[in-house]
Amino acid sequence: MVSYMHPFFVFLGLLLCLIATRADEQRVIKDSEAIRYVGKYVEVCGLVVSVTTSPFGTAFINFGREYPNQIFAAFVPADSGITADQITKLQGKNVGIVGTIELHKGKPEIKIMSIYQIVVLSSKLAE
Repeated sequence: MVSYMHPFFVFLGLLLCLIATRADEQRVIKDSEAIRYVGKYVEVCGLVVSVTTSPFGTAFINFGREYPNQIFAAFVPADSGITADQITKLQGKNVGIVGTIELHKGKPEIKIMSIYQIVVLSSKLAE
Protein backbone atom coordinates (compact mmCIF):
# COMPACT_ATOMS: atom_id res chain seq x y z
CA MET A 1 0.00 0.00 0.00
CA VAL A 2 2.86 2.39 0.78
CA SER A 3 4.32 2.12 -2.74
CA TYR A 4 1.00 3.27 -4.23
CA MET A 5 0.71 6.26 -1.90
CA HIS A 6 4.04 7.85 -2.85
CA PRO A 7 3.00 8.78 -6.44
CA PHE A 8 -0.33 10.07 -5.10
CA PHE A 9 1.42 12.45 -2.68
CA VAL A 10 3.84 13.59 -5.38
CA PHE A 11 0.89 14.35 -7.67
CA LEU A 12 -0.98 16.11 -4.87
CA GLY A 13 2.08 18.23 -4.06
CA LEU A 14 2.49 19.28 -7.70
CA LEU A 15 -1.20 20.12 -7.93
CA LEU A 16 -1.00 22.31 -4.83
CA CYS A 17 2.04 24.13 -6.25
CA LEU A 18 0.15 24.89 -9.45
CA ILE A 19 -2.83 26.21 -7.51
CA ALA A 20 -0.57 28.44 -5.41
CA THR A 21 1.17 29.76 -8.53
CA ARG A 22 -2.12 30.74 -10.15
CA ALA A 23 -3.25 32.47 -6.96
CA ASP A 24 -0.09 34.62 -6.98
CA GLU A 25 -0.48 35.82 -10.57
CA GLN A 26 -0.04 39.54 -10.93
CA ARG A 27 -3.23 41.59 -11.09
CA VAL A 28 -3.56 44.84 -13.02
CA ILE A 29 -5.60 47.42 -11.13
CA LYS A 30 -6.51 51.12 -11.34
CA ASP A 31 -4.78 53.60 -9.05
CA SER A 32 -8.14 54.26 -7.37
CA GLU A 33 -8.32 50.56 -6.35
CA ALA A 34 -4.82 50.38 -4.82
CA ILE A 35 -6.01 50.87 -1.23
CA ARG A 36 -7.90 47.56 -1.46
CA TYR A 37 -4.76 45.60 -2.41
CA VAL A 38 -2.37 46.47 0.43
CA GLY A 39 0.12 43.63 0.85
CA LYS A 40 -0.54 42.29 -2.66
CA TYR A 41 1.83 42.15 -5.62
CA VAL A 42 0.06 44.02 -8.45
CA GLU A 43 0.47 46.42 -11.34
CA VAL A 44 -1.18 49.74 -10.50
CA CYS A 45 -2.12 51.80 -13.57
CA GLY A 46 -3.07 55.45 -13.80
CA LEU A 47 -2.16 58.98 -14.81
CA VAL A 48 0.99 60.44 -13.26
CA VAL A 49 -0.06 63.88 -12.00
CA SER A 50 3.29 64.95 -10.60
CA VAL A 51 6.85 63.83 -10.05
CA THR A 52 8.88 65.44 -7.27
CA THR A 53 12.30 64.85 -5.79
CA SER A 54 13.25 65.49 -2.17
CA PRO A 55 16.50 67.24 -1.20
CA PHE A 56 17.81 63.77 -0.27
CA GLY A 57 17.24 62.45 -3.81
CA THR A 58 14.12 60.34 -3.19
CA ALA A 59 11.63 60.72 -6.06
CA PHE A 60 7.86 60.54 -5.65
CA ILE A 61 5.48 59.67 -8.48
CA ASN A 62 1.95 60.81 -7.60
CA PHE A 63 -1.20 59.45 -9.22
CA GLY A 64 -4.70 60.96 -9.26
CA ARG A 65 -3.89 64.16 -7.36
CA GLU A 66 -0.96 66.23 -6.13
CA TYR A 67 0.74 65.35 -2.84
CA PRO A 68 -0.57 65.21 -0.07
CA ASN A 69 -3.91 64.25 -1.66
CA GLN A 70 -2.56 61.61 -4.06
CA ILE A 71 -4.65 58.51 -4.66
CA PHE A 72 -1.57 56.33 -5.06
CA ALA A 73 2.18 56.98 -5.07
CA ALA A 74 5.37 55.26 -6.03
CA PHE A 75 8.62 56.25 -4.39
CA VAL A 76 12.10 55.79 -5.77
CA PRO A 77 14.88 55.85 -3.15
CA ALA A 78 18.02 57.78 -4.07
CA ASP A 79 20.06 54.55 -3.96
CA SER A 80 17.84 52.75 -6.52
CA GLY A 81 20.15 53.54 -9.44
CA ILE A 82 17.26 55.11 -11.37
CA THR A 83 18.07 58.59 -12.66
CA ALA A 84 15.88 61.65 -12.08
CA ASP A 85 15.69 61.99 -15.87
CA GLN A 86 14.03 58.57 -16.15
CA ILE A 87 11.44 59.55 -13.53
CA THR A 88 10.58 63.15 -14.48
CA LYS A 89 9.57 62.13 -18.01
CA LEU A 90 6.67 60.12 -16.53
CA GLN A 91 4.63 63.20 -15.61
CA GLY A 92 1.44 63.42 -17.69
CA LYS A 93 1.69 59.82 -18.88
CA ASN A 94 -0.38 56.75 -18.15
CA VAL A 95 1.94 54.45 -16.27
CA GLY A 96 1.87 51.06 -14.59
CA ILE A 97 3.87 50.49 -11.40
CA VAL A 98 4.62 46.87 -10.47
CA GLY A 99 5.25 45.77 -6.91
CA THR A 100 3.78 45.09 -3.50
CA ILE A 101 1.49 47.80 -2.16
CA GLU A 102 2.28 49.13 1.29
CA LEU A 103 0.66 51.89 3.33
CA HIS A 104 2.52 55.10 4.17
CA LYS A 105 0.61 57.63 6.27
CA GLY A 106 -2.62 55.94 5.23
CA LYS A 107 -1.89 56.13 1.50
CA PRO A 108 -1.08 53.17 -0.78
CA GLU A 109 2.38 53.16 -2.34
CA ILE A 110 4.93 50.93 -4.03
CA LYS A 111 8.69 51.18 -3.54
CA ILE A 112 10.57 51.16 -6.84
CA MET A 113 14.08 49.72 -6.87
CA SER A 114 14.27 48.81 -10.58
CA ILE A 115 13.31 50.65 -13.76
CA TYR A 116 11.61 47.41 -14.81
CA GLN A 117 8.89 48.09 -12.22
CA ILE A 118 7.74 51.04 -14.34
CA VAL A 119 5.65 50.42 -17.46
CA VAL A 120 4.79 53.41 -19.66
CA LEU A 121 1.35 52.67 -21.08
CA SER A 122 0.74 55.84 -23.08
CA SER A 123 2.42 59.16 -23.77
CA LYS A 124 -0.97 60.92 -24.05
CA LEU A 125 -2.58 62.87 -21.26
CA ALA A 126 -5.79 61.36 -19.95
CA GLU A 127 -8.86 63.35 -20.86
